[in-house]
Amino acid sequence: MGLIEKISNENAGLHPVLVKDSWQVTKMNYSQEYMVDKVDSLIINVNQGLAISLLSGKAVLIIRKLDENEPTLEAITMVRGTSYLIPENVGYNLIMEKGSQLIGVEGSSTHSEVGRRIPLTNREVEILKKM
Repeated sequence: MGLIEKISNENAGLHPVLVKDSWQVTKMNYSQEYMVDKVDSLIINVNQGLAISLLSGKAVLIIRKLDENEPTLEAITMVRGTSYLIPENVGYNLIMEKGSQLIGVEGSSTHSEVGRRIPLTNREVEILKKM
C-alpha cells in the first residue's frame, strides 16, 4: 500500500468504509430499503449528527424535528455538490432511485450504538408516496 489508500464499496445498502477513533465515512448505495414504498420509519442518531452528500443519481432527504407539538415531514431533493448536515436527535431517512450513491460522515460509533427508529404515521407514509 502506498501513501494514499483507495477505498470503495459498490454493495447495496449502508457501509462504513473508513472508521477512525471519533469519526467514520459511510457509503450509501441504493438498495430496496431506500425505495419510497419501503420507508416506514425515521432514524434518529442520538447525540451524533450526520453530514451526507449525493454522489450520483437522485435522492430525497426526509427529516422531522422531534420536539414540535405538530411534527411535520420535510422533504429535500438532494443536489450534487451540496452537503446536508442532519443534527443530532432529528428524525431522518432517505428515498433513493436505483443506482444512486451517497457518502456520509458521522461519529465512529453511530451505527454500533444503534440509533433509535420511530415509525411514520400512515398519513406520513401516504404523503411520501405522493411525492
